[in-house]
Amino acid sequence: MIRARLRRLEGRVRARLWSLLYRGVETGPRAIVGRRCRLRIDPGSRIVIGARTEIDDGTTLAAYGGGILLLGARSFVGHTCTLAARERVELGEGTYLAELVSIRDHDHAVGLPPSSGVVEISPVSIGARVWLGAKTTVLRGSRIGDDAVVGANAVVRGKLPAGVVAVGVPARVVRELEPVP
Repeated sequence: MIRARLRRLEGRVRARLWSLLYRGVETGPRAIVGRRCRLRIDPGSRIVIGARTEIDDGTTLAAYGGGILLLGARSFVGHTCTLAARERVELGEGTYLAELVSIRDHDHAVGLPPSSGVVEISPVSIGARVWLGAKTTVLRGSRIGDDAVVGANAVVRGKLPAGVVAVGVPARVVRELEPVP
């Protein structure tokens, strides 16, 4: 119990240091950043970590070329996730990402070698209280509505409505969830 408390305190200190040491990084009160997390932020870019948001060990957060990465309050990002924005990636309040989730608003241009550096960019929006299962990949231009659940290993491309369960490659809706009062 004491180790857990010390680790949370260490994570809060790490989050606060990020906001003090890196221009463009903002962390809300009681945010926690895990060990061995990597941060990449270009000049003019922003990373905003909401209040009481927890980022687990080994996660990579990146904002390139003026991009904005927003993590809503009380969200959780599991270990070894990758979140990268060249324009805008936004996670709503209370959203949970399991381990190894990848969310990017860009990918390499089709037909050109990756070494060309040419990318296609479209913003990503993930609603409030969304749950993304382990190893889910969210591709550029995707939008996921509030209270949706995406199963493990799914690939989200396009739009998923609010309050649904989606699975597969590409992710498809398999049922609707009952509204929570």
